[in-house]
Amino acid sequence: MLRDGQVMFVDDEEGVRVSWERYFRDRGLKTTTAPDGATAIDRLSQHPVDVVVADMRMPGKNGIELLEWLHVRQPDTRFIMLTGYGDNRLEWQARQLGAVEYFEKPVAPDVLAHAIDRALDPTRIQPPFPFIDFEPAAGPEPGTQPTRASVDAPVETAADRQRTSFAVAKLVAAPFLGLAFVVFLPIIGIGAMAWMALRKLGVSFGRKA
Repeated sequence: MLRDGQVMFVDDEEGVRVSWERYFRDRGLKTTTAPDGATAIDRLSQHPVDVVVADMRMPGKNGIELLEWLHVRQPDTRFIMLTGYGDNRLEWQARQLGAVEYFEKPVAPDVLAHAIDRALDPTRIQPPFPFIDFEPAAGPEPGTQPTRASVDAPVETAADRQRTSFAVAKLVAAPFLGLAFVVFLPIIGIGAMAWMALRKLGVSFGRKA
């Protein structure tokens, strides 16, 4: 049995809205719906609710824009994000704005019911993440821990780069040096033999003179 409260379901698919509304009304919740973020804002301005369950992608104002409005105007409203396009960066952004849950579709009714039940329980309400108006820089995705390699990686110095460049140069030059050795070794050997032969002839001519 769900706790007393009112929940708004925001989704541009009518079938989805009707299904959720019937399911949770049968379990004692007061429910209302909206087809998009703009309509939800208009209705929430007049009649706030305890929990908003919204799809991410909708025409007009999407789920994140609705959440941004709630973050500023009705920060006590609990927000649960549903999306068919899971993304770590999107989840990070939603949680930064105060979303208490983030689910990828399809989500089982009992799972969503449990999440709403927790959101309606004042003893389980956690303060939202502080808002940070920037996107994370390159690095580990939000919610992940850096690996030991990224923590303990040594800092590369100028000497290290120089040694690396020298090693690469040797690897590149090695095939050409080998080819030169194969081509010029016979020529050097023939030249040495000719020089020795001429030297002997020179010595012999000297003796005859």
